[in-house]
Amino acid sequence: MRIAIAGFGAESSTFAPHRMRLENFDITRGKELLALYDLDDWVPSTDVEWLPLLRAHGGAGGPIEPGVFDAFVSEIVDGLAALVQDGELDGLYIDLHGAAHVAGRERAEEELLGRIRTVVGERTVISMSMDTHGNFSEELAEYIDLAVCFRHAPHIDAQATRERAVRTLVEVLRRGERPVKAWVRVPVLLPGERTSTLVEPAKTVFGALLPAIERYGVVDASLWVGFAWADESRNAAAVLVTGYDSAAVAACAEEVARSYWDARDGFVIVADHSGSWDDALDFALTRPAAPLFISDSGDNVSAGATGDTTVALARTLEREDVIASGLRVLFAGLTDPASVRAAEAVGVGGTLTRAVGAVVDDRFAPPVERSWSIVRLVEGLYEGEGVVAAVLGLDRIHVMVQLGRSYFVPPSVLGPMTGRRLPNHAWFPTDDYDTVVVKIGYLFPGMIEAAGSWFMAITPGGTDLDPERLAFQHVQRPIFPLDTGFEPDLTPILLEKRA
Repeated sequence: MRIAIAGFGAESSTFAPHRMRLENFDITRGKELLALYDLDDWVPSTDVEWLPLLRAHGGAGGPIEPGVFDAFVSEIVDGLAALVQDGELDGLYIDLHGAAHVAGRERAEEELLGRIRTVVGERTVISMSMDTHGNFSEELAEYIDLAVCFRHAPHIDAQATRERAVRTLVEVLRRGERPVKAWVRVPVLLPGERTSTLVEPAKTVFGALLPAIERYGVVDASLWVGFAWADESRNAAAVLVTGYDSAAVAACAEEVARSYWDARDGFVIVADHSGSWDDALDFALTRPAAPLFISDSGDNVSAGATGDTTVALARTLEREDVIASGLRVLFAGLTDPASVRAAEAVGVGGTLTRAVGAVVDDRFAPPVERSWSIVRLVEGLYEGEGVVAAVLGLDRIHVMVQLGRSYFVPPSVLGPMTGRRLPNHAWFPTDDYDTVVVKIGYLFPGMIEAAGSWFMAITPGGTDLDPERLAFQHVQRPIFPLDTGFEPDLTPILLEKRA
């Protein structure tokens, strides 16, 4: 059997002022694509011919430049057209994220899958893996035959989910019968910082998926949280269940949707401690177990923010009690390439008088100008990268300016979890600090183990956790938590299988 492989991924905050460009995407083509998936282990068979095309994954950022998206779509669609011309294409596995937003448009993934379905026709079975923070619309459900998403946040099961999509695709092709699909839109739009599966109620809601699959005898059941920082009509939670018994598929889908809806009020900030930036500093002064990690959540680079806002840094430098306390604080990741190069030119031990930060997003605070000592230069992971970050110091307050919008996560953890290369990644051990400020929301594996304690600071930015400060205009209303006091129709929409 002939199975094509393609992929596209982006998580686009429409509330962030920057754009995703070509250089933001990790692009893999042809046979190199096969190295990203352990296909020999997933499908130990010689009767499958894998036909790799293109995988372009950009991680999280702002809206995508239209020309960049169009070029990726055309390359995938043209590649599929050539494969179809060469003979029957039995299947397509597509590795998708699901929260892309193209500047000036809506429904990016729907455009991609619609064009794919047009070129491959009805006969090709399409199986898709997605991030649970993607948006799974009814239109997407119509285009595909199978779709699965992550069951864990943080996404420790990313590669296992891709395996699930591939294995299920091959099983369906061998069976020679496509499953029925039941789709439900759940009018809830919550961020990952309220739906981490490490804590309740998400731990129970997502933990119930496997038992439900076994109890109803369905092929798969997936629950999408949706993406909370994009203002599109499709953005909401969703459920898809696939199987060969229509009644069982529908009943399972309604149960999963109902469980998520019923738990909605229990989804609170997943950190034990949360509040404003001043609250975070007050907490730090109590000297909790070190290092204290503070999430500057409104500037969360893992969800699309710019990573250069200076609200937290500026306010910290204004707090005389914090300065006088002797707290050793590291602001781990302020995106400012020019300041990195300036620090590199001065060298460790030198002094750099310069305004840092707010290069792109200066809506909430301007760049912070001081005379900084150069404490450390951080080398990249790959040969030839050179210096990718510089640690600047004001006595015990240190700021790491960096070339890219990288997460402050050990690369040994982040690489396997994202399935992407990590250019410009900056990280080093934090044993010398009492407090580490990270431009992220919930803590990732590696950060969790490193943190002695944790505070989620609700700060302004492209990923603000206060929905009242975000200008939603296009999401379909009513939707929780923007609206309350309504009861949704959670009746599954049954999508009959293709012949």
